Amino acid sequence: MPATPVVPETITVHLGQPGSSARNVEVPFAAYIKNVASHEIYPTWPEAALRANILAIITFAQNRIFTEWYPSQGYNFNITNNTAYDQYFVYGRNIFTNISRLVDELFDDYLRRP
Repeated sequence: MPATPVVPETITVHLGQPGSSARNVEVPFAAYIKNVASHEIYPTWPEAALRANILAIITFAQNRIFTEWYPSQGYNFNITNNTAYDQYFVYGRNIFTNISRLVDELFDDYLRRP
């Protein structure tokens, strides 16, 4: 039986392309999801659309962590902020209130293919 992913407490984000000399930042997992969602989706969308997108963001990040995508290639981070590879994370950005609330509700959920 395959291992079940565990929602991490933190995620290490490389603030650039893989292989670049950009800085790594470690942030709480829920804060990472809030940041990405606040950048990639509009807070004015219907709540069902926000929920669906947040679940997709969570699932993508979980996949990067659970499969050890970057560490298996010798990198010391879990994900980048470069949209050519991953999701867009903007270190220090403001978070939308309704997105923050939904992430707090959903951050330990993810989609899984049996």
